[in-house]
This record gives sequence, C-alpha cells and structure tokens, in this order.
Amino acid sequence: MSRKLSLGAVVAVAAMSAAVTVSLTYVYAMKNFNAKVADVNERQAMYNKLSEIDQKVRQEYVGKIDETELNDGICAGYLAGLGDSHAKYMSAEKYKAYLNANKEQTIGVGVKTIRDSDGNMEVIQVLSNSAAEKSGIKKGDTIVSVDGKEVLRLTYGDALNSLDGIAGSKVKLGILRKTADGNSTKTESKVIEVTRAEYTDQTLSSFMINGNVAYINISAFTDTNACEFNDALAALVKKQAVGLVVDLRGNSGGSMKGMAAMLDTLLPAGNTVSYRGKSGKTTVEYTSTSNAVNLPVSVLVNGDTLGAAELFAADIRDYKKGLLVGKKTGGSGTKDEVVALSDGSAIVLSVANYLTLNGETFTGKGIDVDIGKELTQEQQAKLVRGQLAEADDPQLQAAVAALIRQGAGVQQVPGSDSGSASSSGSSGSAASSGTASKAG
Repeated sequence: MSRKLSLGAVVAVAAMSAAVTVSLTYVYAMKNFNAKVADVNERQAMYNKLSEIDQKVRQEYVGKIDETELNDGICAGYLAGLGDSHAKYMSAEKYKAYLNANKEQTIGVGVKTIRDSDGNMEVIQVLSNSAAEKSGIKKGDTIVSVDGKEVLRLTYGDALNSLDGIAGSKVKLGILRKTADGNSTKTESKVIEVTRAEYTDQTLSSFMINGNVAYINISAFTDTNACEFNDALAALVKKQAVGLVVDLRGNSGGSMKGMAAMLDTLLPAGNTVSYRGKSGKTTVEYTSTSNAVNLPVSVLVNGDTLGAAELFAADIRDYKKGLLVGKKTGGSGTKDEVVALSDGSAIVLSVANYLTLNGETFTGKGIDVDIGKELTQEQQAKLVRGQLAEADDPQLQAAVAALIRQGAGVQQVPGSDSGSASSSGSSGSAASSGTASKAG
C-alpha cells in the first residue's frame, strides 16, 4: 500500500536538496575563484620580474637602448614563450609585408629557395619579370647573407621573410655562384643589390603525364589560385584525362579559402573545413556543393605537406574520392589568427585546431597515406630542384598506379615499356615541391 510523506518530511527533503545545491555551487565557485587568483598572482609575478630586469638593465647596461627594438623583442619573447611554433610577433613593418602574403601579386625579390646542406638559401627558381631576374640573380645561386647579415645567424626563416618588403626598398644579397672553368668548377662571391618590386608567385603548374593522366602541382594555396586550378583541370579534361594526380609535396599550406574552393570542384556536397576552438565548440568554415568532377584522384603528399594541404588530402580520402600516396604529412593543423595591435604591429596566435571529416585533429600527428612510397636522397634532391623526370619519380608513378587501382584506363602503365615515355609538360615533375619555400 502507498504511503504519504508528511509535510515535515517533504520540507526536510527540500532543505537537503537546497543544501546540496548550495554546497556544489560553493565548491565550484571557490575552485573558479582560486584558479583566477592563481592566474592573477602568476601574471603579477611576471610583471614584477620584467620590471626588475628593466630596472637592472637601465642602471647597469653600458650599451645604448633602442626602445622600439626593446619593445619588439619583449613582445616577440612573450609569443616565443608559448612554445607554439605558429605563434609569433610581427613589428609594424613586418606586418605590412605580411599583408601581401596570400595575394597573387607580392612585393619582394621574387625567388624560390630551399635550405641547402650548410643552412643557406639555394635559389631553385627565379620568377619571371621579378626584381631578382632584373638584378641578375640566377637559378643555382646561393644566398649567404641579407643586408650584410649571414643567413646562418638570421636563421633561414627570418632570412626568407626579409626578402619581401616595401616596393622600391633595396636589399643587398651576398651571393655564391658556381661557374664552370674548363674541367673544374670555381665559386664566385658577389653582392647584388635588388630593388624590391611586385611579382607574381607561380603556385600552380599543370600538364598531362603517362599519356592521358591530368597532373596538377600546387606549391601553396592562395585566395585566388582556385580559378587557375579550375581552368587547368577543365583544359586537361578536354584532352580526355582519365584521372587526376594532385601533387602537394612540399606544399606548406596557405589559404583555407582557396583550398576549399578547389575541393568544391572535386567533392560532392558536404562539409570540407571545420575547426574546434578552446571552448570545445566545432565550427564549419567551408562546405562544397554537389558539382563534383567525375574523375578518380590520387594526392601526393610528404612530410613537408602542411596545413591546408593536409586537410585537402584528408577530405579527398574521407569522401572516398581518391587515394593518398607518398609519406605521412607534417601534422600542422592549427587555425592561426592574425590580431592587429594598436601601434600597427600584430601577433599570430593559434586559436583552434582544424578537424578531419570524422572530427579528429591532425596537429602533431599528420595524415597517413594509403600507399607508402619513399624517395632516395638523390631523388629528393632532384625533386626539390625540379630536375626529377616523371618516369624516374617513384612516388608520382605510384600515384598513377593508384588511379589504375581506382579503375582509370591509363595509357602508359607504370613499370611497362610505354610507361617510360615523358609527358608533354616540363622535365621535372614538381618544380617547387619538397622543401621548397614560398617565394621571397
């Protein structure tokens, strides 16, 4: 039989529930308060230490203090202290140069380089109509200094960034140039002054390989090169291409917007770019429509494939549009936000992690390939210089074989006698792949 609770019992239960709720709220509030107090104390300790250093320096330092350089150094040190390779500080001058980074027209010297075995900058391409070409810089030159500062002391990345700048400004480059002298080779040292100017960064090349396979190399994604990609693909399809190889080896990323526009051409309707921020909320940034090109795809990647290029490859795989060939990607999948500061400088901060279609992050992990294929050191060296012939590129031929695996009727099958024929394109399979840097 049912029992009725007395009024006193009901009141007691309600009181206990309220007490538990108040206790839990109090515990949470105290925990939150203690965390905030600890954070305030830590920040105060940091300010106190910085103030102490500043006081000692101004009292004892015998050199001259440049206040602008000092402040820039403090800000750069703060960002470096995060331990995040993507986080950085840009002075007002560097921020102005950065604003040109994803534009088709860029201001600077106009060369593409790789880091050589000595840590200097080997020129692998001089861009057409660039300041470098007009100044006499040649492919194969090695840049060892910038404005009198050795590349080794500047670090390769800083030296590369210093090639870009304001139109009309000058930069002096210390050059080593090897020339043939009879049966021997001599090295000539010279200083070439270059006046920075606008140049067009060539980020995409395309042609047919293995008879009837479309090949498109993308060295970086920009806001604008999706149109070039679509035009190139349309032209190759008209030539009766039976499959597509997209070469992203050495592609360090770039514009997610431009990358997503290319995926829109290749994939069915669905999400293509999503990220998860500090709060744990997932945001869809870009989607594709339903107008997918009806071609099997192979995507070439390696350890220097980063950022937007990694997500491109992951989406091709996850939508079952194609296969990934080569080596695991580099694992750089953070969404970096540029925040302008009041004095014209700016900071770059990682604010979220990009996600694959199944919601996983790839930062620090990379994207695995479906078909693993290595290059020898000699092949890799030729690849980054644009000197590796298509028939001699095992990763490229593995990508073609992957198209056959997906049903493509390739004319020149890798490994067959007909497979050794060269294409109607360039002699190198990827002029700016591998460890090639962005143009400067």
